[in-house]
Formats: sequence, C-alpha cells, structure tokens
Amino acid sequence: MNTFFDNSFNRNVVTIYPGEYYVSKGPELISTILGSCVAIVLFDPQNQIGGMNHFMLATNRDKTKDAKRNGPIGRFGEYAIDLLLNDMEKAGADRRNLQAKIFGGSNVFNLPETAREQVGTQNIKFAKNYLQKLNIPILAEELGGVPSRKIIFDPATFKVLLKRINQ
Repeated sequence: MNTFFDNSFNRNVVTIYPGEYYVSKGPELISTILGSCVAIVLFDPQNQIGGMNHFMLATNRDKTKDAKRNGPIGRFGEYAIDLLLNDMEKAGADRRNLQAKIFGGSNVFNLPETAREQVGTQNIKFAKNYLQKLNIPILAEELGGVPSRKIIFDPATFKVLLKRINQ
C-alpha cells in the first residue's frame, strides 16, 4: 500500500496492490491497476463507507499449503472479500446496505479461450458468484477483454474512474 498526494485531485490517493484492501469514509481516493486480477469495490450508501480489494486468484487450490506463506492471504478472492467486508463492518458499514462494482479479469496475454479457462475468467466467475451468495447487488462492472485497467475509487461518492491501458 502506498499513499501520495495527487495535485490533479487535490487529495491523497491510497494505492493498493495484489492481496491488499482498504476501507475509508473519504476524503482520500483508492487506486489500483488490474490485469487478470479482480478488484471489488463495495459501498454502504447509508453510512458513506467504501472499500476496495485486489485479488490475484479466485481460490487457494493447494489447501495443503499455508495460504499466508508466500504473500498476503488477500491475494485469494476466497479470503479477500471477507477481509474487506469485516473491515467495512468495523468502520460502521452494514452488510445489508452494501452495493458492489467489479473490475478486471483481463486476458492480458490474449491467449485463445480454448487454451483452458483463463485466470481472469476464473476470477470474474468467482467474484460474481460470491457476491450473489452474499446478496450484494453488482451495480456496475468492467470485466474481461484484453486491456489492463487503472481504477480510482472515491469512497465518499461510490464513483469509479476507469482508464483502459492498451498493451
């Protein structure tokens, strides 16, 4: 995680990296860059609390290994969503109010879909299914395709700025 002051927004920007998440009531912005990874942005409009995670893989497929051993546990979607939810509740959010936006899941190497299910595709399916299981509506999404994406989230307004990065 890195925080810096951005003169164009006249605010601090917290940049999260794979496996990280951040919760805020504002006024800072939350930013990340995505390829095949997925970011879930959650917002509680009644309590004005927002947060974002950034996960690399849907699940820890090798359950015999300690998920924390080779990096943050949040790099797996199966943990990243719960970590974000728990911190949002600690900040005062109510799960019943949450709304989501999801981004990422690109096929950054532009491999044929027949090559086997791409990591980005697996991440997208996981995020959608998990949010549906939690009854959190997805209000917007920008998923799949080839381009990487940079997103900047304003936790005070639930607005997300998106820039596609052509490779």
